[in-house]
Amino acid sequence: MPRSTSSWRPAFVRYVVGRGVSTAGTALVNVVLAFAVLAAGGDGFSVGLVLACSVLTQTLLIPVGGVVADRVDRRTVVVLGNAALAAAHGTTGLLLLLAPERVTVWMFAAAAVTTGAAGAAVHPAFQGLVVQLVPPTALQGANASLRLVLNLARIAVPGLGAVLATAFGHGQVLIAAAVAFGACSAVLAGLRVVTPPRAVGAVLTGAREGWAAFRSRPWLWGYALAGTVAVPLWLAGYQLLGPLVLSGRAGGQAHWGWAVSAFSGGMVLGSLIALRWRPRRVMLACVLVQLVWPLPLAVLAARPELPWLLASMLVGGVSLELAVVFYETARQQQVPEGLIGRVTSLSMFGETALVPLAYVLAGTVADRIGSTSVMWVCCAGILAVTVALLPVRDVRRLRRLPAAGRGVATAEAPGPDEFPESSGSGQSGGSAGEAKCLTRSPRPTGRRLAVDRACVVRGTAGHGTPGRVCAVHVAGEVS
Repeated sequence: MPRSTSSWRPAFVRYVVGRGVSTAGTALVNVVLAFAVLAAGGDGFSVGLVLACSVLTQTLLIPVGGVVADRVDRRTVVVLGNAALAAAHGTTGLLLLLAPERVTVWMFAAAAVTTGAAGAAVHPAFQGLVVQLVPPTALQGANASLRLVLNLARIAVPGLGAVLATAFGHGQVLIAAAVAFGACSAVLAGLRVVTPPRAVGAVLTGAREGWAAFRSRPWLWGYALAGTVAVPLWLAGYQLLGPLVLSGRAGGQAHWGWAVSAFSGGMVLGSLIALRWRPRRVMLACVLVQLVWPLPLAVLAARPELPWLLASMLVGGVSLELAVVFYETARQQQVPEGLIGRVTSLSMFGETALVPLAYVLAGTVADRIGSTSVMWVCCAGILAVTVALLPVRDVRRLRRLPAAGRGVATAEAPGPDEFPESSGSGQSGGSAGEAKCLTRSPRPTGRRLAVDRACVVRGTAGHGTPGRVCAVHVAGEVS
């Protein structure tokens, strides 16, 4: 019987609950971290140092984290990673509560290093777990549902955290965050997930296998390369320059709060749209909706009235959310399960590597030529790298996985040697009477269908010639 295409299975529900609680913990930390550093005697440089410790640690370790996520049981990785986050923030919170005079900026920096190291392993493992828990044809619905829950947590929790910080103090909020991370570990410890056999070998060998899978897919590395420019430009324009542009206006701080809420609301709306809209050419749709993403930066640079700013933020949030859902769905469907952690880590490495430099350059240049001018540059840069993806053939033609029951080729099935086994995919060799998962990179074949991932079913007695290929279940198509 074919597997159900429903994503809402008990294991996936448990996963969503655990990840949602973890996201709530991260939101609590983000609300109070800067203010806690300042209260401990730090200054603006100290806040930047703490943030840089987290970002740089994650950027440096995430290629290793991707290998770990593909070589070790992913449930164990996320459980231990969230436990480490609980220990780091819980310790800092207890110190703020019991001995605030002993807390220094370096303690926050140490906690930030722990946060970055844990995130380097947890994020690729979280992505890989989705692939293990959800049928390939249900991945877009699963991603949209998951991100809907995460976005709702990101909207609701910061306000609660601000109230808690005002009423009880920064230490109590960090302790609450630690409880959330601990609860995530407890929930996911009971997650039942079937882990296929994993390849063993050196970390460097695993990293090379991930790089080979990454570079063999032009649509994947092309989009990741664009993200290396677009993500730092967006963060510099949105997180750094946005507040600076509004700071000189009457009610600027309040307006920025409304703008951030509108953007978050747009992301929730985007998740809801992604539940219904499932474009066939998934990467083309991803790039086209992303063209609207920098609209809030253009509106901020033009200094419009508040209603126009809120409208642009809402549209920008919808655009970003749809692009993320489409891209994650394509990556999860088209990349072999045994390589998903490493491929995800390479994408994340590119997106985060230049963020610290973008912050520094944007702030420095803004002091010289003005924030609005730099905002226009950020907007133009995002548009340029996004438009540059459109001529890429694989971006235009990559299709999402067909619905259940489609994409099964029984005629003219290839021989057992036509698809060489993917090194490091974590799949065992096939023999008569068993299914053998094989992979190869898409390449032009002159035919409408090109296999990216296939499950070759070998015949048994009464069901085809023993040891011969009798069916190929296609997991992706490029036309």
